[in-house]
Amino acid sequence: MSGTGLAIVTGIVMLFFWAGEKTFQPLMSNMSPDESANVIRILRDRHVPFKVDTSGKNISVPPENMLELRMELASLGLPQTNIVGYEVFDKQSLGTTSFIQKVNQKRALEGELMRTIGSIKGVRRSRVHLALPQKSAFVEDQKKPTASVVVDLDPGVTLSEKQIYGMGSLVARAVEGMDVADVVIVDSNGKTLSKNTRDPLTAATADQYDFRQKLEQEIEKRVEGMLARIVGDGRVVARVSADIDFSQVNETQTIFDAEGSAIRSVQKDTKSLEGNRPGPSGIAGATTNVPPGQNQNAAGGVKTDTKMNNELTNYEVPQTIRKTMKPSGTPKRLSVAVLLDGKTVKTADKDGKVQSKVEPWAPEKLKEFEDIVASAVGIDKKRGDILEIRNMEFTHEDFEEAQRIINDNERKTYIQNMIVYLVVGLIILLFFALVVRPFIKWFTENTSQSVDAFLPQTIEELEKIQKTETLPELEEVVPVLPDKVDPEKVEGDMIKEKIVGLVDAHPHKAAMILKDWIHDESKRKQKQDEKEASAASGKTKTA
Repeated sequence: MSGTGLAIVTGIVMLFFWAGEKTFQPLMSNMSPDESANVIRILRDRHVPFKVDTSGKNISVPPENMLELRMELASLGLPQTNIVGYEVFDKQSLGTTSFIQKVNQKRALEGELMRTIGSIKGVRRSRVHLALPQKSAFVEDQKKPTASVVVDLDPGVTLSEKQIYGMGSLVARAVEGMDVADVVIVDSNGKTLSKNTRDPLTAATADQYDFRQKLEQEIEKRVEGMLARIVGDGRVVARVSADIDFSQVNETQTIFDAEGSAIRSVQKDTKSLEGNRPGPSGIAGATTNVPPGQNQNAAGGVKTDTKMNNELTNYEVPQTIRKTMKPSGTPKRLSVAVLLDGKTVKTADKDGKVQSKVEPWAPEKLKEFEDIVASAVGIDKKRGDILEIRNMEFTHEDFEEAQRIINDNERKTYIQNMIVYLVVGLIILLFFALVVRPFIKWFTENTSQSVDAFLPQTIEELEKIQKTETLPELEEVVPVLPDKVDPEKVEGDMIKEKIVGLVDAHPHKAAMILKDWIHDESKRKQKQDEKEASAASGKTKTA
């Protein structure tokens, strides 16, 4: 009995603790120590129960108070941060030096950048550090500003390269003279997210790699999406390897049309010269070399006749000049590999049950798939492209078995909870049946028996008690009897008291009883009168 009672009491105590235990949901998470202290102070002022984890960054409250508390904390500006923007210039003193002004300007710029970066989806908070060198009078001594950014991301969030580049561009455009390559972005784990490099060739190579990867993924998605409608979702896998030509070529081509030439202009030049010249004669000497007019002795001469014709013809020849710039990123060669799962064929056995089995695709069907994929991707055999489609048997996960296991676990959990509730209810019933009810019965029986044992049961016992006075402090309870008691009178008084009590308790019933009595008495008298009248008439007839 002691062990049973102890077990029942322990079960009831545990039941009360279990029923009174409150559930908590996260109100705010990953807060700084200052923010956590402010939120805890407000919760204590509001007398709201809360829980804080061991790190002090996460606070949980009951679910019925969560939404109301979030709105109230938001109206109070919590979680509050120590980020200071351009409002630092709202209050200025006359004694502020230029150095303080520069420091405040830097703080304000960093604070505004932190606010802007914190508004990006997935970024919980950020820190920005700017290195702004002083301006130099000499250009060669001027240094460029740099920036460092630390971002704290939400759990499970990963920033894409475009988001990281956009964040770097945001910081670079906000600071005069800063390039994107001068911004370093690091996550809360110390991992460098930005891919800044000052080598243009390396940056171009990274961009080319991204372009190639996107092109391959686009082709793979196109092939899988097209064939999945035929063979079924999850039954096709495509992989593409693309050889991309990123060279930039500028080509100029000039074409002349000789057959379509035409005369543009003709220039002719004709010259004619005629004359006589005496020939040399005589004795060699000075006299021989004298001109004919002066040398009268010269005999004979030489006749000169010269004609010159020059003709220049200009032809107009049509020509075509073509300037061509070949775009970079042109596929030079594509290699496409496609794996197909077998087709599912349903057959009925002798008992009429439908069974499914996987059969390979026919070669004719694979040829059709190959032609379709070649047309969709743009396979060019002359370019050296390769397209391979193979039929392979895929390994499928048995999700039905996993679902069955999950259902079994849920059923077991449900049964366990039902057993717990039934055991708790049974313990409560047993407690009331075996402990509370017997205790109340025992208490009431013992109390009535003890009172009945002390009080007198007959008039003789009451007279004896009054004579001996053996019941001290019960004078008010025990009625006082006169010295000479008439039993019939006592009995009549008791009956009278009982009747008065019944009439007071049930006046309507008492009135009905009295009415019945009066009605019965009137009937009885009427019958008696009728008997007397009949008897008198009988005597008269006899006489």
